[in-house]
Amino acid sequence: MKSLILYRSQYGSTEQYAHWIQEALSSQADHFDNLEKYDIQDYDLIIVGEGVYAGQLKTPKQLIPIIEKYPDKKFIFFMVGIADMEEQENREKLYNDLAKAMGPVIEKTKVFFLRGVLDYSKLNFKHKTMMWMLVNYLKRKPEKDLPKDADQLISTYGKKVSFIDKNSIEPLIKYANEEHFE
Repeated sequence: MKSLILYRSQYGSTEQYAHWIQEALSSQADHFDNLEKYDIQDYDLIIVGEGVYAGQLKTPKQLIPIIEKYPDKKFIFFMVGIADMEEQENREKLYNDLAKAMGPVIEKTKVFFLRGVLDYSKLNFKHKTMMWMLVNYLKRKPEKDLPKDADQLISTYGKKVSFIDKNSIEPLIKYANEEHFE
């Protein structure tokens, strides 16, 4: 099985996961913007990763024509965010946002959720502003209406928090190595 990993990573977490996956699968890995360098026909499995910033993803809409052009290929999409991915509510929201962006081709894509790093000192102005607005919004909400991980987000505001974990790629690696990919 020949696989290609393409990723978008603004602050490094997604790139780190892409390289760990690359090592585990003996794949090629590159930034998604370098897609034109590769002939997708040469690969059996295409793995795409992107960081989630305020629920926004850029890559899914660009992935649609690739999936439509190569329906015989296998696709994995992994998204990296700061939200607690053990929480069903968080996974469902992110998956639904992804499904809305990708439309019917989501059915041909296996999706994985990974947690990254949030380092306020490295955030650009736009992301710092968005985080400030989110934390202030959460602080004003009644406690009973807060999402489960809101207290953690509020208490770590302005600090560096890392949830990146190499072991969290194991389900993705196992899935990529399953028989139906051969």
